[in-house]
Amino acid sequence: MKLKSITNARELGGYRTADGKIIKNNLLLRTGRLDNISDEDKYILQNKYHVSDVIDFRMDMEIVKKNIPDNSIYHHVNIIDDSSLGKKADKGGLFEMTTDEFLQFIDTAENLGIFGENMYITFLENEVGQGGYREFFKILLESKGAVLWHCTSGKDRTGLAAMLILTALGVDEKTIIKDYLLTNEYNSERIQKTRKYFLDKTNDEIIAEKAVLLMDGVSEKPMINVIKHLKEKYKSVMGYINDILGISDREIDILKEKFLI
Repeated sequence: MKLKSITNARELGGYRTADGKIIKNNLLLRTGRLDNISDEDKYILQNKYHVSDVIDFRMDMEIVKKNIPDNSIYHHVNIIDDSSLGKKADKGGLFEMTTDEFLQFIDTAENLGIFGENMYITFLENEVGQGGYREFFKILLESKGAVLWHCTSGKDRTGLAAMLILTALGVDEKTIIKDYLLTNEYNSERIQKTRKYFLDKTNDEIIAEKAVLLMDGVSEKPMINVIKHLKEKYKSVMGYINDILGISDREIDILKEKFLI
């Protein structure tokens, strides 16, 4: 999307569905947080993309600012129950932690199932996450213009939302995973800096890699695991969208009419 003040900013327009249709450009936007958005980028989102709705998937403890383009509706849609984390989790907070504090934070997140190879299963199988992604679809259905959704780095909660809407629109699994992994390309400079910082701080490759996956990068495994889980438990990702999120076939048709050409 060529936005200078927002990380991992891209759209889903142009992807082809299994039945040969194409997602319309400039309507489905996924990014990192908007806290430091410039006036120039606000202008672009308002006047090029005509963003009507901004969905913020961050936990309460992550939110520093609620910066959105003029004339947009802000929706805070939490996906994670953060009541047990107990530490401010924005990027600055993680860099400011001591090594022991960081390891404790990682350990707590892993024990809660909100970090690691099965974290997306946790997101989709708890009431907070299910309510959040149900709201995500409702906002898409009711939106009057482009919808932009983000979390902190625009990779996990944001990537899971992208997987769900791409599936609903009929995009194949291979393309969905490819889109998900683009985070590593868009965040490549941040990934290098984070890895170097934690290597210098701890001299531990494992800790540095966990820091990267927590803050800036993605691994293929969590997305593969959650798709496999949904297929096994609900017969398909669409089964989950229909049965658990409660999005009807008629509503799926409305989304397709709205976002496909």
